[in-house]
Amino acid sequence: MDSDQSHQNPKKVKLFEERGPTSRFVYAEILDTSDLVISAQDVGEAPLKMYGDDDYEWWVYVRAKDKDWVLLALIEAVFGGRFHASDEFREWLKIVGIPYEFDCYQ
Repeated sequence: MDSDQSHQNPKKVKLFEERGPTSRFVYAEILDTSDLVISAQDVGEAPLKMYGDDDYEWWVYVRAKDKDWVLLALIEAVFGGRFHASDEFREWLKIVGIPYEFDCYQ
């Protein structure tokens, strides 16, 4: 696995990378099928000791039909229980560069 593939696919982000005797790489990606996948890879000493091969990879899939529940659960986990949740959410969208619309009733 290339340690920096996220520049190749705009729907892929690096969640974690650590290099050492056992290196670990973790990515989140939206596939062409609209499924969400978290992929991880350990390379080095630990997988060699455990599996006899210095490379171990695994995947966690959330199918497209269930992906909205992931989004809502993550928003709740980060912003839930906060008086300024909507303001903080908008500010976060600005910081990460995600377009949004704002509307209000006066």
